[in-house]
Amino acid sequence: MKSLTFSLLTVFALISTTALATNEPQKHFGYFQVGKAQIGEACPELKVGQQLTYKVKSNKPIQFNFHFHQGEEVTYPVEEHETQLIEKTFIVEIDETYCLMWTGLEDNSTVEMEYFIH
Repeated sequence: MKSLTFSLLTVFALISTTALATNEPQKHFGYFQVGKAQIGEACPELKVGQQLTYKVKSNKPIQFNFHFHQGEEVTYPVEEHETQLIEKTFIVEIDETYCLMWTGLEDNSTVEMEYFIH
């Protein structure tokens, strides 16, 4: 399986707005095209007490999960599942890098991803 994490091959447009103060919400969004079995991933670093609100939308079904690593162990707040739309808010309980991850199930899948850190 080929991983394309924010690769120039898959990103048509990626825009991030970062707040000047750390307590202001940060908005990130991107538009991706993935082929069958190609992986896209966005992995923000989050701190205890922050909230991550995210929306992932695709024109075709994709496999999606939300996870983080602690050494060799992988924890899935949202288990892998097939979807075309998911919207959730996650409250961070441990400082960690968390990953929104999707895999194309067909060729020419387009994925719109946005998340807010607040």
